[in-house]
Amino acid sequence: MSRLGWQRVVGVARLYNEVRPRTCAVQRHFTRAALLATLTHPQAAHATSTPTRSFHTTSTFLLNTSEGVVRKVEKGDTSLLVEFSDGTREEFPYCWLRDNCQCPRCYDETSFTRRLTLDDWDHTDHPIQAQVSEGGMILQWSSGHHSHYKAQWLQKRAFNLTPRAVKRAKLALKKDLWGPDFKLTTFDYEELVGDEKVLLQWLVTMEKVGVTIITNTPREPRACFNIINKVGFVKPTHYGVHYPIRNKLGANSLAYTDSKLGMHNDLPYYEYVPGIIFLHCITQFTGEGGENDLTDGFHVAEYMRRHHPQEYELLTDTPVYFWNKGSALVEQETTEFYKLLNIPMIVVNRKGEVMRVNNSQLRDSYLDLPPHQVAPWYSALRLYNRVIEEQAIRNKLNDGETMVMDNTRLLHGRTAYNGAVGERYMDQVYLDWDEAVSTRRVLQEKYDVSLQ
Repeated sequence: MSRLGWQRVVGVARLYNEVRPRTCAVQRHFTRAALLATLTHPQAAHATSTPTRSFHTTSTFLLNTSEGVVRKVEKGDTSLLVEFSDGTREEFPYCWLRDNCQCPRCYDETSFTRRLTLDDWDHTDHPIQAQVSEGGMILQWSSGHHSHYKAQWLQKRAFNLTPRAVKRAKLALKKDLWGPDFKLTTFDYEELVGDEKVLLQWLVTMEKVGVTIITNTPREPRACFNIINKVGFVKPTHYGVHYPIRNKLGANSLAYTDSKLGMHNDLPYYEYVPGIIFLHCITQFTGEGGENDLTDGFHVAEYMRRHHPQEYELLTDTPVYFWNKGSALVEQETTEFYKLLNIPMIVVNRKGEVMRVNNSQLRDSYLDLPPHQVAPWYSALRLYNRVIEEQAIRNKLNDGETMVMDNTRLLHGRTAYNGAVGERYMDQVYLDWDEAVSTRRVLQEKYDVSLQ
């Protein structure tokens, strides 16, 4: 596909409407052509007019840009109102314009860094003159400073809802919540390593739904490093940079046994929890057991918020101690460790949006609560776990498959198996979300792909 052809293939996020799962069976690998065929241009959002303010016209001029033309500028008490050729009128506060002056004295284009500090300009500084220059406008400020702004640059940063939504999508893609009818999406190992466009598809899928399967992974430890190195760096923990998960005597983690593992996220006692888990199946147990149960924790949180608001509030407001303590069994592990974190089961931001879910058998016996609050909290926790189980899907990895999970969102468990009669050998490694979304943005810009 030519670069021009690829540039027309935008709207990767629409992929998920095309492939929204119907059963919990693993969906086999998409061909590259099928992946590309699902990509479409997103529809442009309608611009939102700025509220009516008191302005008077100080100058009228035309600015030609690839995006449109500036027709008129009106000066208000605290803002500049710019009218574009499409009829939209955008308001730009003077303090914002001054703080974001693009001249070399105020902004370093090489490092994309503001040179200007707040101490370098006065909050009352305002333009006394605006004049047209090639591709933009020049403002002369009351302080004597001159600033140049390109029209396209202003349009992209306008304060109406459309540019703000575009920036929010660049920050984080909208999550597609899922339940027990979800169908896992697969990607091929060699294509992820060798094709950046497939890598972008995979990163978007991970960010939106939180879990994928990678097929044809070489059956050797550290094989997933080749994918992680395309994105960022392996995240080390007290278990090392990677660790084999197999049944062994004297294990310092329940994962290193053949016992059942309840629904959990990994290392919930980390403040900066590993963001993405690569669970690489080198040898699968051939008998009964060894399956993985998977639940979208964000979907569970939303269900709790809608249907059980009181219990939801208890789970978001009550911090719980998660901990892990032990000593190394192999050379790569930290000699001794003692991890401890106090954090709610459901973590929300200032807007009330769920940012992280927690659940683990590594929950400490200490509860920082008065006695009368303990039983209600346990009732909420029991309901939370019941919903997690009800909304789960089950999957058993084949040899050479890797399950990749969003550890801030996905809750996973394992059914018990008989380690005395057969081996189950998994190799596990982590990647931070900061690196994953950074690479998604880099590839998004490189291939001019619009996402929602």
